[in-house]
Amino acid sequence: MILNRRLTVRPLIAAVALGTTALVGVAGGAIAADNGRTSIAERFTAPGPAAVASTGVHASLSDMVEAVGPSVVQIQVKPASAQEQQFEPTQFGSDDSELADRLGQLFGFGMQDRGGQSEAPQQQGPQRGSLGSGFIVDASGIVITNNHVVNGADRVTVQMSDGREFAGRVLGRDPKIDVAVVKIEGQGKFTPIKWGDSDHIRVGDSVFAVGSPFGLGNTVTSGIVSARGREIGAGPYDDFLQVDAAINSGNSGGPLFDSAGRVVGVNTAIFSPTGGNVGIGFAIPAAMARKVALQIAQTGHVSRGRIGVSLQDLTPEIASAMGSNVTKGALIAEVEDGGAAARSGLQRGDVVRRFGSKPVDNGRDLARAVAEARIGSIVPTQVLRDGRQISLNLRIAGEAIGQS
Repeated sequence: MILNRRLTVRPLIAAVALGTTALVGVAGGAIAADNGRTSIAERFTAPGPAAVASTGVHASLSDMVEAVGPSVVQIQVKPASAQEQQFEPTQFGSDDSELADRLGQLFGFGMQDRGGQSEAPQQQGPQRGSLGSGFIVDASGIVITNNHVVNGADRVTVQMSDGREFAGRVLGRDPKIDVAVVKIEGQGKFTPIKWGDSDHIRVGDSVFAVGSPFGLGNTVTSGIVSARGREIGAGPYDDFLQVDAAINSGNSGGPLFDSAGRVVGVNTAIFSPTGGNVGIGFAIPAAMARKVALQIAQTGHVSRGRIGVSLQDLTPEIASAMGSNVTKGALIAEVEDGGAAARSGLQRGDVVRRFGSKPVDNGRDLARAVAEARIGSIVPTQVLRDGRQISLNLRIAGEAIGQS
């Protein structure tokens, strides 16, 4: 999907989706409770050992890739009347002004005010299906992929690394994070990945990606983490890992592994003036994707805290205009009438500096903290109002996302 609204994002980055969307809606429900000795929650959150024993800094990745290969799948999405065609990614020019006008060429999210002035790429022939990647996170056949890979799908097929194909059912989707969960509808015990620690991965750490770029299954590329905490205008929860491992169309939803063969990210988007890989890719941190996927697997949707405000970063320029020397915090730009924030006493122009035990440096900090807060809870919140510090008890409302 291409969104044609103007968006200002800092830093200036344009990204293209790594997969396409098909047509028609998908309904999915939660999976049944696990009857084994461990619950699905325990299996989702348990940290995993290295895929293979470490044999030195300069060791080949071959043993690692062989170990994780059975956990990586190809996702095939086909509208009812689709014919197989090669997916071509949307292309951007290299001029800076053009990039500024084409921001938001992102993940196929159905979100508000995301995107710049951009035209859809020309497609020949009838409506086509799409190819993406995914990875197995539970032996019962639960697969994580990107929302933009399966959004609007009529049929989903999951192809294993050994060539076997199974029908897949979409359990639920989260457009705001761009994560979806698919259940393999077939018999057998499937090989799940091991989770890594995306919270503590460092810039410069080695990573490798496995997926199906342009339909070429089991393709492996390697590189390093180039940056953390990237904002690319996808939404209020942007917190991407930037990597230089080659990522192309069809890698969407595939795993990003650390040097021990554990998943630290979900490959989601690329920056590309040409439409191909230029060494700037973005992955959703595994910790974020895992929390979302667990909720979807258990309930069929994602529940997030919500307080009903519009946020803005407190820049030095805004702080100066307000007559304040405080340059960190989340500025409340608007307060929803009758919402949780309004009922708790939060006002337009307030600057939130602390939410519970967490300091708030910018709007993104507050958005993520509220989203993770327990619905119905009351969180002590520190606010600057007219130069004075005020304490509020902020009650958290909620919203359900991705319900069928």
